Amino acid sequence: MSHRVWCCLSLWLCLWLVLSLLTIRARAEFYSSVDSMQDLGQLELELLNATRSYLKAQQQEINLFRKFVEQLKQEHDMAMDLTNLDDYLGHPLHAFRLIKRLVYDWDALHAPLVENKPREEYRQVVDNLSKEVGFPDLSELQGAVKGVARLQRVYNFTASDLADGIINGFFYDSAMDWRECYEIGVQLFDLGEHQRSLEWLQVAFNLLRTNPEMDGDDNSHFMADIREYAALANFELGNPKRAGRLLEKVLQAEPTHPAQLIRNYLDHREGSRIDQQKRDPSWFSNYTRLCQGRALPERGGGSPLRCFLDGKRHAYFTLAPLQVEQVHLEPDINVYHGILTLDQIDSIFVEADKLQMTRSGVAGAGGTRTVLDLRVSQQTWLDYESPIMKSIARLVAYISGFDMAGAEPMQVANYGVGGQYEPHPDYFEVNLPTDFKGDRISTSMFYLSDVEQGGYTVFTKLNVFLPPIKGALVMWHNLHRSLDVDPRTYHAGCPVIVGSKRIGNIWMHSGHQEFRRPCNLTSDS
Repeated sequence: MSHRVWCCLSLWLCLWLVLSLLTIRARAEFYSSVDSMQDLGQLELELLNATRSYLKAQQQEINLFRKFVEQLKQEHDMAMDLTNLDDYLGHPLHAFRLIKRLVYDWDALHAPLVENKPREEYRQVVDNLSKEVGFPDLSELQGAVKGVARLQRVYNFTASDLADGIINGFFYDSAMDWRECYEIGVQLFDLGEHQRSLEWLQVAFNLLRTNPEMDGDDNSHFMADIREYAALANFELGNPKRAGRLLEKVLQAEPTHPAQLIRNYLDHREGSRIDQQKRDPSWFSNYTRLCQGRALPERGGGSPLRCFLDGKRHAYFTLAPLQVEQVHLEPDINVYHGILTLDQIDSIFVEADKLQMTRSGVAGAGGTRTVLDLRVSQQTWLDYESPIMKSIARLVAYISGFDMAGAEPMQVANYGVGGQYEPHPDYFEVNLPTDFKGDRISTSMFYLSDVEQGGYTVFTKLNVFLPPIKGALVMWHNLHRSLDVDPRTYHAGCPVIVGSKRIGNIWMHSGHQEFRRPCNLTSDS
């Protein structure tokens, strides 16, 4: 057996072991948090090291097997040079060597082949990794692909630019090959994103056509696969003639190709196909514009926004005044810069790492939470018992003027691939959770990381966008003084383009704030 065949066999065994063990255990989710994705990076590194060790051990055994086979071949070649086998076996040393090989040598060769100790050791490593971290499954891949499609939809990125490693005008060393583009196209098709699927399939086709490493047969085979999916996508988009032409090109090259079954299927469906075009919601244009950092020109006069130092909010800030940036008036939205130090942020992460991050849900009736794609992140909750969290509680109380008895635990969240939170209010208005004493009167959002690109906080009804600035605090009221809800405070977390977005939210309830923010004589709702 040739060296190349042995290597291919070893790699095949290696892949078979991994695939056979992937079904053992899969963690809840990875793609919705960059922090969780770090676990996958470490898992792949350990898997790579284990695979190298496995292949090295297999190669050592293969070398021994090859040496034995070559010696045996020389012996048989010598026997064949004689007039007959009797002459060879008539020699007592030849007979001895034959019996010795069958008694000892072949048995010694058979044992490692059957036991395959390197394979069992490799299996154990993969098994341990599966139990400790877990492997992503198809839903994870689809979640990551949805994130890519979300970035395209919100920021108007083209598939060709992303494939070339160009993101928002910046070049990253992350160019994709045709197989990766093809896989994105296939997954988008399965998710019903047919137009987006076509974009990626076209890029995959162009990359494959110009790939110098592919031979003619492989090239034709994979190009046919791309054309098949492109035909199906065109059909779903209402272009049956285009779909037919693509399938015809496949069949011209290979008349017996299974594409003829797809053509028959589409011919059968042509009269009953339902167009499934999706329309963007009414808020989407404002949302995408603000996410891209483009606010509309403000009309009229009004009080100008300003930045100032505030040392009178509380005696705590006398020597180190608050650095206040007004970003909107009526309702008031303020950014307080430099609130947290790097050490304080690290201490928050230490506390969060002690707990399990889970996929963020969307609040429903009675405090229930549902996991939906409109919110892609992971979160955990921190109480105010640790020294760092007691310090955070004091800061929020001093700045807001509210009683922390009405505060929820701090929600620490991390956004993953294309992570976002579509426009929403923080108040409940109806169906308050039973443990709430009043609705959420205010939001205090700490930015716990910078974000290289994207991830803005936007207020879709107020023409406001805020880039995350590490250590800053954004604060606003969700309720009027009358405790009526303020729908102007609808806000969103834009998809993260490049980087990792980490925030800490503290929501204050109105039930403990009667004397901290009393009603006016007239309703201001």
